[in-house]
Amino acid sequence: MTAAAPPHVPTPHATPKDGLFARWARDANAIWMREMRQSARLGRTPWILFALTLSISLLMCSIGGLATADRTSPAQLGGALFQVFFSIAYLVVVIVGPAVAANSIASEREGRTWEAVLLTGLSPKEIARGKFMAAYTTIALYIVVLAPVGALSFLFGGVTAVEVVVAFAFLFLVAGLAVAFGLAVSSLMASLRGAIVVTLMLAICIGPFLYSVLGVGASFAIHKLWNEVPDGFPIWLPLAYSRATFGLEYLLVLGLLPILLVIVPAWFLYETTISNLTGDADDRSTGLKRWFSVTTPALALACTLPSLLSDGDSDRLGFALVGLCAFFCHACFCAMLFTFEPPGPSRRVRTHWERTKAGALTRFFGPGLTKTSVLVMLLGVVGLVTVAAGTMAGIEAFGTGFDKQTKVLQIFVFAAYATPFFVFVVGLNAWLRARGNAPWIARLISGGVLFLIAAGPWVVAAIGGVVAHSNEKDWLIVGSPSPFYAFVMMGAIDRAYYDHVLTVPAGLACATGWGALGLALLAAAGRRCTRVVAQHDASIAQANAALDAEEAAHVAAAQAQQAQQAPQAP
Repeated sequence: MTAAAPPHVPTPHATPKDGLFARWARDANAIWMREMRQSARLGRTPWILFALTLSISLLMCSIGGLATADRTSPAQLGGALFQVFFSIAYLVVVIVGPAVAANSIASEREGRTWEAVLLTGLSPKEIARGKFMAAYTTIALYIVVLAPVGALSFLFGGVTAVEVVVAFAFLFLVAGLAVAFGLAVSSLMASLRGAIVVTLMLAICIGPFLYSVLGVGASFAIHKLWNEVPDGFPIWLPLAYSRATFGLEYLLVLGLLPILLVIVPAWFLYETTISNLTGDADDRSTGLKRWFSVTTPALALACTLPSLLSDGDSDRLGFALVGLCAFFCHACFCAMLFTFEPPGPSRRVRTHWERTKAGALTRFFGPGLTKTSVLVMLLGVVGLVTVAAGTMAGIEAFGTGFDKQTKVLQIFVFAAYATPFFVFVVGLNAWLRARGNAPWIARLISGGVLFLIAAGPWVVAAIGGVVAHSNEKDWLIVGSPSPFYAFVMMGAIDRAYYDHVLTVPAGLACATGWGALGLALLAAAGRRCTRVVAQHDASIAQANAALDAEEAAHVAAAQAQQAQQAPQAP
């Protein structure tokens, strides 16, 4: 009789039939699980949550008591409590979230446990995800604990349940951005105290600024677009989703714009964290270059649409200038960002490409200062041209004023100066980095040079006008090397203000000079990078040849010694 077969025991490994949640629950991130176990052992966490909830609850009750004494209607009281609670919750999230995340990676480095984390074999992506989920879980716990307090505004009226739910959803998104920001700063710092101090300083400055601009400031523009949305309220986005009129503007302003404002910085902070955690000999560039290549065309489209959807030629011109300036700042920021690029890919990266048989596109998105600068320059120039051409076409097609040709020409001269000057910015950063300067040194030098170019000509023009006691219009042409001269060129087109015939030609000549100088600097940087890579490859080849010769000499000596010791045949 044969023995019965043993029962089948399912393996703990994931199978293709398992769902996403099952695989995620079984193979949870190790860093996340470790951080959560450490947080669960802390006895002060419940007391911190209790103190925070009690403080905000007492504040909300105090506001309600004062409003009741003034005989405020329940609807007004509910709207006021809604604004106060989510404003306080926003400030708590943007300050506590980065501080919690800043304690993650910097504490590993200061506690001398970072090497142990690397020895586990986890990739930088897995480490970054684990640290993010750990910090985000902590800050999400704060939001969940405060949820009953935030629901009080719904009980009084003035806001609907949908508006409260949408407000909490966006609060979770803001918490994710805050945690990603703190994690990016923490990955850059080596000291825990330095990471916390820098993160808190930046959070205290950036958080209220965004609250004022995107909250209070943007509410007036939204009220002008939809009268149903009240102006002056910082927490206007949840109200706009339920009160604004549905249409194309609804989809663009309340659909596309929030997605861009969340995905673009979140993706950038994620790739920055991974790049900071990756070694210098590895590929630190592909992720950030992929982010730049995808988000730059999307931002160019986003900068073009407001001018096309606005009413009136003056509003179209204003949105066109804002879009051009915003995209120009984004392109210059990316030119500064990619200053960390090495002259060429390391030997480890090239070996990995050969083993994986990487294609031309993968190699192009790899490390390399010259090709990265070319990518930034091409996408930046195409983006500026797209924004300028789209806004000019919008004014030409939908404009109704008698001076729409003047506004089209103003946009043209502004873009004609901004585009070559951006090429100069890219060439300057590439040339400074190619000379062997550290990334931060190259950025500081570039920033100083650009500041002198922007402000120096106007100082000379002001001094010359005062000394010569002449009309200030005659000295405006001296400021043509400054990028701010583009606004003077726009004013010169309007004959009611400026009548100097050389204003526009002088600006275009300086713009052409900046573009030619930028291309020359980029070419010089490319030649220098090629020479550095060739010298590095030659030194490696020489070292390998010396090692091979030494090894061959040892082998020949060993063979000769064996031949001498071998017994002679009879």
